[in-house]
Amino acid sequence: MEYALKEYKPKVACNSAMKNKLFIMAINLVKGQNAKLNDINLFHIGLGWDVRADSKSDEDFDLDVSAFMIGANKKTPSDDYLIFYNSENRLKVDHGEFVKPLNIVKSSMWDDNKKMRTESRPVDPEIAVIGSIDDEDGTTSEDGDDETMDIDLSKVSEKISEIIICVSIYEWEKRHQNFGQVERAYVRLYRPGKNAMGQEEYLYDLTEDFSADHSVEFIRLYRHGSDWKIQALGIGHREGLEGLVQKFM
Repeated sequence: MEYALKEYKPKVACNSAMKNKLFIMAINLVKGQNAKLNDINLFHIGLGWDVRADSKSDEDFDLDVSAFMIGANKKTPSDDYLIFYNSENRLKVDHGEFVKPLNIVKSSMWDDNKKMRTESRPVDPEIAVIGSIDDEDGTTSEDGDDETMDIDLSKVSEKISEIIICVSIYEWEKRHQNFGQVERAYVRLYRPGKNAMGQEEYLYDLTEDFSADHSVEFIRLYRHGSDWKIQALGIGHREGLEGLVQKFM
């Protein structure tokens, strides 16, 4: 599995107007806090951030969302349970909408990596976690979430006990970038049809200093008896996606 292959222009900072609105309906989580997901099995995870205006990097920022579905041993059962931009298992999309019926196809059906990532979304074998279409130029995320995942907890394999949602900086070392150059980072959980800012059920606004980090564990969803809970993590790592792979795989 290729963890770093990309062939496109990185996305640019998105407009932050919507992100500055009040989050009046959400349960606001703080780092380390957990909460029960009451009667919520099907939902979306939206993640957003802005690049600081005083960032000294001359390169565009490209931040990528990934989900590590791990078992009791804190590792993914196989490569299929890392959901990220280059995952082998895909769901085809047409102009952002899923091609019905939903059938998993392999990334090898595309000759072009860029087309694969714009014409499909990564997914686990049970279609429980569907990753985001990579926002190449920032246009799909303007005035809203930068990337979004769809999650159906009722479909999660019994061998999965936790889902760790992370964000990493692509080519951070080459571009001399870190999360200290990012501001207003957040993650929110909301029900289908409730995607407007302020309609989320849970919100975690990352306010910690990640100036030495190149990837961050945002939240984890984990089994607690017969229920699922959400926990705000805010754990930074000096390495990018590769460091997360070493930890969870």
